[in-house]
Amino acid sequence: MSTTVLITGVTGFIAFHMLEAALASPSNYRVRATLRSMSKKDELLARLLPEDRERVELIEVADTASSDLSEAVRGVSYIFHLTSPFQTNIEDPERDLLKPAVDGTLNLLKYANKEPSVEKVVVTSSFAAIIDFQAGGLERPGYVYTTKDWNPGTFEEAKNATGPTAGLFAYCVSKKLAEKAAWDFVEKEKPSFSLATINPPMVYGPTIQPGIRRKNLNTSSAALYDLINGRDSMPQGLFPPFCHVKDVAAAHLRAVELPKAMGRRYLLCGGMLSANHAVKFIAEHYPLLQSKLPKGWQEAAQQLPDLSQIAQLDASDAKKYLEMDFRDWKTTLKDCVDDLQQLEKRPNWDA
Repeated sequence: MSTTVLITGVTGFIAFHMLEAALASPSNYRVRATLRSMSKKDELLARLLPEDRERVELIEVADTASSDLSEAVRGVSYIFHLTSPFQTNIEDPERDLLKPAVDGTLNLLKYANKEPSVEKVVVTSSFAAIIDFQAGGLERPGYVYTTKDWNPGTFEEAKNATGPTAGLFAYCVSKKLAEKAAWDFVEKEKPSFSLATINPPMVYGPTIQPGIRRKNLNTSSAALYDLINGRDSMPQGLFPPFCHVKDVAAAHLRAVELPKAMGRRYLLCGGMLSANHAVKFIAEHYPLLQSKLPKGWQEAAQQLPDLSQIAQLDASDAKKYLEMDFRDWKTTLKDCVDDLQQLEKRPNWDA
């Protein structure tokens, strides 16, 4: 009998890749997946092979933080918890980010603890739960972030933050608080299931989730699209540490499939990528896109920053226990650009 797994928030960027990875696994998983609304059901199923659709069960869960999840967890062996708010343009940090992230994680673990079939739970956290902005963030030459590091930001600091970076700070703290809550739950409740958390930095890769248009591109895809859509200046917000989305999905699966993998945090990283490196690569490998590169790209391509001089990420545990071999930045960037060019051809792309 096939093992049943649960994926929360399946219409998300990473989560849909998680769905594809689970369906492609030799383990022949049956997948139950939650989504906020069934409005994307038909488009989601249309993206799957006919034989895979028979192994997928979709459940509408409007709010993971407050819904009854008994049906969602019933009979599942592994849970991959990927749903969590990712937005920085917010009105109320507590309402929009902090409470949904923490309460959503705890509510899921509470129901998982009531279901005897649940053996393993993998929570998608983030490098945001690790980075220390108070110490300089990435501006710490020679420093190496490891899974022992925790973002020191507090609920109160995030709740009361102001200024242009308040939303980003609150998001990062929300990821830290949600992950901490998960580990604290396991320590206090001693559930029969084991826990692992996956902490990637910026995640890039093909944008395959349903319902995607230019206006609602996920944050990482939008950052790279800014490089090929004719903008007036070089973007400043490209976060250098990255991981390919397919590697992130693989890490989740390997956490439940490989021995001695559970019970750990996993910091993922495929390397470093700057906007300057990206435009140089695109100009060289996609000459027809040169006219769409940001103004000033020629100068930027001649001024490549030394990315070894910023703080680095130690992904050795992922390489050891998850047997990860990460895709490099050139492979990742090519996958993204190829995909974005295909997305542009959709008739409703700018709708």
